[in-house]
Amino acid sequence: MTEFNKPTQEEDWGALAEKHLASIKRDMKISLENAAVRAAHKVMTEFNDTERESKVKQEAVRASFMDSLMLETHMHVVRNETIEEVARHIEKLTGFGQDTISSFAIYIREMKR
Repeated sequence: MTEFNKPTQEEDWGALAEKHLASIKRDMKISLENAAVRAAHKVMTEFNDTERESKVKQEAVRASFMDSLMLETHMHVVRNETIEEVARHIEKLTGFGQDTISSFAIYIREMKR
């Protein structure tokens, strides 16, 4: 910012006031530009923080989903193995005819997922 001095003989008060006003306008423009840059930086920082938090939450949800999917898959495997074991034991029964026993085993095996 330029300093306000008394006008010399070559300058009049109006010219000096115009120079001083122009200097003030330049300084205000620079201050506003700096404020705009700081505000934009703050907004971008907040956006980046929000985006980072969102990604962390998405990963947590995805991991939870994968855990539940793995658990469900494991439960199906265990269920299917148990059903197969029951079907094999049914096939060893001797109190019914072979067709009946085979039908029971088929029916039980169809319960697999």
